[in-house]
Order: sequence, then C-alpha cells, then structure tokens
Amino acid sequence: MLGEILKRLFSKESERRRERREDVSLGTVTVDGRTFPVRNWSSTGFLAAPYAGDYKEGDSVDIRFEVQVPGRSINFACKAILIRVDLKAQELAGVFTMMDRESRILVARHFE
Repeated sequence: MLGEILKRLFSKESERRRERREDVSLGTVTVDGRTFPVRNWSSTGFLAAPYAGDYKEGDSVDIRFEVQVPGRSINFACKAILIRVDLKAQELAGVFTMMDRESRILVARHFE
C-alpha cells in the first residue's frame, strides 16, 4: 500500500516533481554498506545508478549520502524511503527522512 502511494506521488507518469534536481558528477549513496553512484539529487531525495540489489519500493533504509559541489562536499547520514527500485533501468531512488537538523539546514541552504 505504501509503495502504491509513493509510486503515485513520484512516478514518471505523473511528473509531480516540484523540487529542483541537480545532476551529480561525483557523489555516492551508501545503503546498508553497499555504495552506488548518485546520478542526481534534490533537497528531498536522490537517484542512484547503476544499481543492482534486493530492495523493494517502500523499504526504509539507513544511508550515507555524499556529493561534491563547487568548493565543498555535502555529506550526511539519514534514513531514506525507497520510492523507485528499477532493476531493468538499474536505478534506485529514495526520499530523505529522519535527517538531523544540521544536515537538513545544509541541504536547504545549498538549494536556495
């Protein structure tokens, strides 16, 4: 049920995204000890590719997120809810949840 709600909110078909996406040339997301390259991110989440694994849409996972932006690195740990797991396209997308206050402020300021 949660997966269906998330799919409706974040699916490509509805294209309801309101957050500005930023392409990433150097960044990673580590999910339960496995590291994947980040393709793009926003203040609310990420897209990692290529991805191969056993996660399912709706899974809540612990992540370590890091991207290089001009002049600095942004990195933090938080939980994420996986909103897209596409093995054919080798993509993993998630929304940030349970971020500490400092990390949330750092990300918000980056996207101002």
